[in-house]
Amino acid sequence: MDENRSSSLYFLTVAEERAETELKFTAECKNTAKIYAYDLSDKPYSDSFRDVLGVVVWAIYRRRNMMGHLSRLAIIEILPRFFKFLESVLIYRAEQLSGDTLRYFAEWLKKDKSLSYSTAASMYRKISPVFLQMSSHYKVSDSFIPVRNAFPKSSSLVSSCIGYDQEELKGILNAAVRGMRESASKFEKTYQPKWIGIAPPLEDVAPIGPSGSRSYWASVEYRIWWWENNCGCMRLNSNALYKLPKGQAFFQSTALDGKNGSVKYLSEFYDRIGAGPDYKPKYLGLPCPINYRTPWKKKDYLVWYWENKLGCRALSGSELKKIAPEFWGALKEYFGGRIKDFYKELGVYRWVQAEDLIPYYLLLLIRTQLNPFTVQRLTIDCLVPDPLNDGRVMINWKKYRSFKKGMTIPTDKGNDSWPAMIIKRVSAITESIREDGQDELWIANANRFKVSQPLGSSAFKRALQAFSRKHALTSSDGKPLSIQARLIRPAMAWSEYLRTEDMNYLQALLGHARLSTTADYLRRLDDPIFLTRRAVHQDAVFVRLSSAEDGSLISESLEASESTQGMHEALLNHCRDPMKSPVSGQKTGSLCSASNEVCLGCQNLIITFLDIKKYFCFIAFHDYLLQVGDITDLEHRKATSEKRFIWENYILVKYDSGVIERIRSEALSFPIPEWDISLYEERKHG
Repeated sequence: MDENRSSSLYFLTVAEERAETELKFTAECKNTAKIYAYDLSDKPYSDSFRDVLGVVVWAIYRRRNMMGHLSRLAIIEILPRFFKFLESVLIYRAEQLSGDTLRYFAEWLKKDKSLSYSTAASMYRKISPVFLQMSSHYKVSDSFIPVRNAFPKSSSLVSSCIGYDQEELKGILNAAVRGMRESASKFEKTYQPKWIGIAPPLEDVAPIGPSGSRSYWASVEYRIWWWENNCGCMRLNSNALYKLPKGQAFFQSTALDGKNGSVKYLSEFYDRIGAGPDYKPKYLGLPCPINYRTPWKKKDYLVWYWENKLGCRALSGSELKKIAPEFWGALKEYFGGRIKDFYKELGVYRWVQAEDLIPYYLLLLIRTQLNPFTVQRLTIDCLVPDPLNDGRVMINWKKYRSFKKGMTIPTDKGNDSWPAMIIKRVSAITESIREDGQDELWIANANRFKVSQPLGSSAFKRALQAFSRKHALTSSDGKPLSIQARLIRPAMAWSEYLRTEDMNYLQALLGHARLSTTADYLRRLDDPIFLTRRAVHQDAVFVRLSSAEDGSLISESLEASESTQGMHEALLNHCRDPMKSPVSGQKTGSLCSASNEVCLGCQNLIITFLDIKKYFCFIAFHDYLLQVGDITDLEHRKATSEKRFIWENYILVKYDSGVIERIRSEALSFPIPEWDISLYEERKHG
C-alpha cells in the first residue's frame, strides 16, 4: 500500500514538474469530465516571464481537481494583465514575488481606466486561488498571499440578476407549454403499424412476367384495360391490332408462358374475357389499373417494407445503405433521398434537436428553481425514491462548481409530479437515440455528425435563442426577448418571496448555504413592493446629539458617550454586540459577517453622530464618482439607492433638521479619509 502511494506521489510530482518546464498540460474538467489540453508556451509573455509563468502553470495544474475548464480559461485570460503589471514593476523572476507584489497589483488594477471597479475586483478574486497555490512553491515567498478585502464593497456595485418580471415569465411559461405540446406530438406518440403481417400492396403494381422482370403486359387487368380503351371492346384480328399503337405488344402478351403470340392465343384471350356483343366493359373510360411498373415507386409498398422488413426502425441513410440498399435506392431515386420527409409523413422522428428539448428544459427550470448548469447535467437515473415515503420521488442533482450534492423537495406522485414527469418524458424521447454508456439526460443527434451527443452549454444557449425567435417573445418594453436560463432562477425566487415572505424557505428552495446569497436574488431595489417591506428594526438605538449652538457637533453629551461604550463600528453604523447577531445563519460567539444592508434592519443597530457623518461622506463621494465618470449610473444606483432609502426615510427623520444640516456641512468640509474626494484624486493621479 505504501509503495503504491509513494509511486502515485512520484508520478504526480513528475507531472507537475513537466507542466512547469514545458508550460503545457492536460487536465479533466471537474464539471463535464472531459479532457482538455492547455499550452501557454506560445503566449507573448512566455519568453520574458518564463520563470514566473512556469510557477503559474504549476499552480493551475496543481489545482486541476478543483477547477473546471471555463475557470482555467478565465484565469489564462487574466494573465496578460498580471504580466503587464510585473513588467511595470520590473519583476521577471519567481523569487521576486512577495506579498507587496499582490498589494501593488490590486492598486494597479484599480487605476486601470479600461476596467470598472467591480470588474477589476472580479479579476482579482478569480486569480487569487492560483496566487495562493503559488505561495507553496519553493521559488516563491510565503508572504505571496492575496490581500483580503482588496476591493471593499465591490459586490455592492455589481449589477444584480433580477430575472424576468411576472408578465415576461408568464410569456415564457406559455411558450414552453406550447413548445412541449409540439415536441410531444412528434416524439411522444407511438407509431401504429398498418401493414404488419399483411400481404404487400401490389394490386396496382406490374407483376413479374415470363422473362423474370416486371411488365405492364404481364398483368391480365392491364391487357383488358388496354383492349377496352384502344379496341372499343371489339374482337380485332392481328392485322387490325398491328395498325394500333402498342397493338403488336398486346398481341404478343396474349401468349402464355412467354411464347410468341398467335391467332390461337388471341382467340383464347377473347374467349376468356367473354368478348362479344354482350360484353360488359370493366375499365372503359377509367384510369389504368396498373400505376407502377416497380413497387419501389409506390409509397404504401415502402411503408409495408419498412414495417415488415425493417421493424419500424427509423434508420439513418448510412444504415439503410448497408441493411436495405433497394429501399434506400428507391428513396433516393424516386423521392429525392429525403429520408427525413419519409419519416415525418409517418409521424416518426429520428433526429432530435436541442430545440425539441428546450421546452422541457425551461419547464424543469421553472418547476425546480435549480441552477441551469445543474439541470443541464442531470442524468437518466437522477430520479430516486424518497426513503421515507414510497409515494414520492426526488431529483438527485449535483452542483459542480461548489462541489455540492442534493435533492429537490420531494414530489408527490399523487399530486404535483411535473419535475419527475418532465424528466421521464425527456428520457423516453432520447431513449431511441441513446448510445451504450450514455447516461446524460439531454442528448441530441441532429448534428453534422449524425451521432448522439450530450448537449453542452453553448447548444442550450443557441436553442434558447431559436426558441425565443420562434415564439416571438417580447419583454415588458415591447422589445424582442431573448431567453437566458440564468434569469429564470432569480425570477422564480422573487415570485416565491412575494408569495411567502420567508427567506429561510427561499434559501432551502434555492439550495443556498448562506442566507446572504439568497438575499442577492432579491435586489429589486426599485420594486415598490420590496420598498414597503424594508425598514429599520424597532429595537435599533439612535444616540441623541447635542444641538447646543455654542458646542461643537463632534462632542456629544455625556449620556450619549456612555451609551456607546463597547460598541463595534461597522461601515455606516455601530453594532450593539456583533458576537450575538440575531441574523439567520450567524453563529453566537462568532463575529457577524452580514452585509451593511442587513445591519440596517438588525435589532443590534446603533446610529451615532459619526455614522451620520460617514453616511453623508459616502453619498457625496459616490455622487462625485458618478459626476466624473469613474462609475456608471447603474453602479452608482446599486451602491447608494438601498442605503439612501433607509437613511432618508427611517434614520435622518428622527433627528432635528438643523442638526442634520450642520452634520452634512461638516461632512462636506471635513470628510473622513475613506471617502475624501481630494485624497481620492491624489491617489488617482499620483
